[in-house]
Amino acid sequence: MTLVARLCGLFLLLLSGLALAETPPERRVALVIGNSSYRNAPVLPNTVNDARDMVTALRKVGFEVVDGIDLDKRGMDAALTRFARLAQDADAAMFYFAGHGFQFNGENYLVPVEAKVEDEVGVQYETTRLNDVVTALNYAKGVKIMVLDACRNNPFVGLLAKRQATRGFSVASGLAPVQRAQGMVIAYATQANDVAADGAGRNSPFTAALVREIDQPGLEVAALFRRVQKSVYDTTAGRQTPELSLSLLGDFYLNREETDADIWRRIRASDDATALQAFIQRYPQSFFVIDARTRLDLLERRSSVSSERDRLVREFAERERALLQRLEKAEQGRRQAADDLARKDLGDAVGVPPPVPAPGSAPVAVAPAPPPPQTQDKAERARLAEELARRESELAAIEAEKQRLAEERRNLEQAMAARLGALGAMPPNRSTQPVAMPGTTVRPPEVAPRGRASGECAELLMRAQLGDLTPAAREQLRQCR
Repeated sequence: MTLVARLCGLFLLLLSGLALAETPPERRVALVIGNSSYRNAPVLPNTVNDARDMVTALRKVGFEVVDGIDLDKRGMDAALTRFARLAQDADAAMFYFAGHGFQFNGENYLVPVEAKVEDEVGVQYETTRLNDVVTALNYAKGVKIMVLDACRNNPFVGLLAKRQATRGFSVASGLAPVQRAQGMVIAYATQANDVAADGAGRNSPFTAALVREIDQPGLEVAALFRRVQKSVYDTTAGRQTPELSLSLLGDFYLNREETDADIWRRIRASDDATALQAFIQRYPQSFFVIDARTRLDLLERRSSVSSERDRLVREFAERERALLQRLEKAEQGRRQAADDLARKDLGDAVGVPPPVPAPGSAPVAVAPAPPPPQTQDKAERARLAEELARRESELAAIEAEKQRLAEERRNLEQAMAARLGALGAMPPNRSTQPVAMPGTTVRPPEVAPRGRASGECAELLMRAQLGDLTPAAREQLRQCR
């Protein structure tokens, strides 16, 4: 029974592993509509630009986008139908609308370009209910985001208001609050019951800020829209304040790309100069650029020391090779001198008196003795002995030179290793220090004058390697580059 249980557990573990390996990537879908060329209302100057820029921004961060420009009622219904089908079981679904919108009897409506809204019948049959958009979003299983840059000032409200006194309905400018659902984010270009500005530039103030913030990686969706709120408030001098309704149980990121801090944590110990240079070019205003440049300087110094070490290794190898050749040649000369002297000694030994035979033994035949060595033989022997002594002295000198060369190489290798070890100490990690948010610039203190002495720069660099730099000294180090 225990074996069966273990096999079952192993089988379930294998199945779960396969399921994890085959997990599909996150699926994101969006519907973006920008209506500008209204037939029965003033043309909106920048809603088309708003929609197109939003499509580009969302596709860049991984959304499959259904987009429509200047859609009539039939076109809006068709786009909404297609979006609802795509949203089924999606991990994230987003709806964005730029154009005219209004509230009628507490319910919000979006206006197609051909709509003629003169009475409540026109409201019911010529516009698109925002509740239908909410229904489409709810097909998604994950995060649902609705962005409405639709609180524009429009004439429909005035036409309906004229009939309000004789009819039992209410109409108002702007949009009414939408009842939020679990897992939904609703962002209004302005506060409820208020009117948003079109803006004088390419985009409305709200969409311009939203597109800009979507381009910033690593922003959680709540923080992203809070930054949009502040940007719009500042841009409009307080006349417009976006409103956010959020009901999420976890974090969600529109832009999932790595931030400069994420990338720096990954490459801060890298010896790849190309990666460091790419980081500096991509994030010139990053808090970590000074660390990247310091590491590049150290890598360049390390490369220079390594090149110098390689050159010296080759130089020492050549000197050792030449020394060995001299040693071999001197050894050959010494052996030759020793052989010559040995042969000379053997020749002189032939003139030694013959041995005396023992009593009773037969007489020993003795070869005639050679003549005694002449003076020139003595001189030749002295010359050979002198040559042997000279060769041995030369060998001793070469051996001493060999020892000195080995000691010199050993000392040089130790010095090079110490220099490389000092350069191996990288600057302190600053990833735990406050990081400037994307789109903002950290203002450095007043920098010291340029043109610092190389000795002072070397001292600052060594202190940086040891992590012993004050903020003022860190700024002085920047002037050394």
